Amino acid sequence: MAPATLARLAALSRTMPMARYGSHFMQLARVLVIGTVLAGTAGCAHRVWNTEINDNAAGERYEFHTRLPNNSEELFVVLAFSGGGTRAASFSYGVLQTLRATSVTVNGRPRQLLDEVDVITSVSGGSFTGAYYGLFGNRTFERFREDFLYRDWQGELLGLAVRPQSLVALTSSQFNRSDLVAGYLDRTLFEHATFADMSRDGLPFVIVNASDINNATTFSFIQQQFDFLCSDLARYPVANAVMASAGVPGTFASIALRNYDDCKERHQPWVLDALAHDDALERRRAVAQALQRYSDPDRMPIVRLVDGGVTDNLGVRGSMMSPVAHYGNVPDMAGAFSPERLRRVRHVLVIVANAQVYTPAAWSLRGREPGIVDTVEASFDSALSILNTETVALAKQGFLMWESRLNAVRGPDEAKVSVDFVVLTFDQIADREERARFNAMPTTFRLKPEQVDALIAEPARLLSQSPEYGCFLRRLDGFYPITERGTP
Repeated sequence: MAPATLARLAALSRTMPMARYGSHFMQLARVLVIGTVLAGTAGCAHRVWNTEINDNAAGERYEFHTRLPNNSEELFVVLAFSGGGTRAASFSYGVLQTLRATSVTVNGRPRQLLDEVDVITSVSGGSFTGAYYGLFGNRTFERFREDFLYRDWQGELLGLAVRPQSLVALTSSQFNRSDLVAGYLDRTLFEHATFADMSRDGLPFVIVNASDINNATTFSFIQQQFDFLCSDLARYPVANAVMASAGVPGTFASIALRNYDDCKERHQPWVLDALAHDDALERRRAVAQALQRYSDPDRMPIVRLVDGGVTDNLGVRGSMMSPVAHYGNVPDMAGAFSPERLRRVRHVLVIVANAQVYTPAAWSLRGREPGIVDTVEASFDSALSILNTETVALAKQGFLMWESRLNAVRGPDEAKVSVDFVVLTFDQIADREERARFNAMPTTFRLKPEQVDALIAEPARLLSQSPEYGCFLRRLDGFYPITERGTP
């Protein structure tokens, strides 16, 4: 390749708006992009594609009905893990560890509150923690720090990118740098697990979220979403889903999914009803319009997925409260609750672990004009900050409206439902210097062990100070007994 061409490629890689993810992340981006081009045009590697839907695998459908744990019906606990690289993964792990150390009374006996978690919904860095726990359960507390949090994943990926076999693999038109990383995660972290292995043996239903850039919508790795691709999620690698969820545009390529020919699962009455009757500004209609585009595979044969933070960096409203997850009936959360179970629920806890940081830019501190890359980065950060704030507010409002709806239809002798919505952020740290220390932790996949440990410890302190969390625990203390799901 001519020197002038190499120079242009290097210059192109430097313009990618990735400084917010750290200098090592930028280095990884440059190596991956340049390595892809240097590899040439002929290769033999192929990506792992999603498979066509299987009519005989109804029992393997990865959805609420088949994967919610058999714990107490009166309690419903949702954890939402944000993006933010290893910072978010560590912060999310701290939430799991804190709930594991918290005891609640169930059927007259103490249980870990972690065992009462029903759903974990995650984005980007938080998806590593959520998926690992959804696969390996208590082993997470023995191995996840060493398997993921303390490792220099950026160094490992840089090494992976320059291996001769990697450069050869990247010459294939059916293989990109995200496929390469997904395969590495599959071998080294997720042990070749598929969604058939996820959320078993009493573990929460884990929803990994990415962004569909064909349709500018959240894409959740649940069977209800895959129905519209006429595809089977159960056989899809968890590593590929996590890679899609964490695939920062620019550093990584998109993860590709095939959109298969027609199937009965694609035709759902609520989509047609929303298109025919919903107001143009209603969210259900907007989601239905996106889903309807999948129905023409000739015009959308491949769906491209990138980092979930592009559409919802908290993973609450775009997944847990999505019309897709609930077959169009979000007010009743019909995907998660049968009418009978909906009547039994009494205490709902939502914990959002938001690891977003605010670090003032050098150009801002010095009063100088930002350059092109600085401006793009600042614009991206501004949009993400606003999106996070609005998403949390709308998600909380949605859960409180759901609470009001349930209580409105319950009789005077029926117990009412209460929703406690907890948001954990670094802004809640009272000490200014300590808050600044957390906000200075970069969005990378390599942190110092002491940074990881501080992030793990912080959720316990923030939860102990949370009025909403305290209110939830006091309500449980006065509520006895709690029946378990499956108990008459």
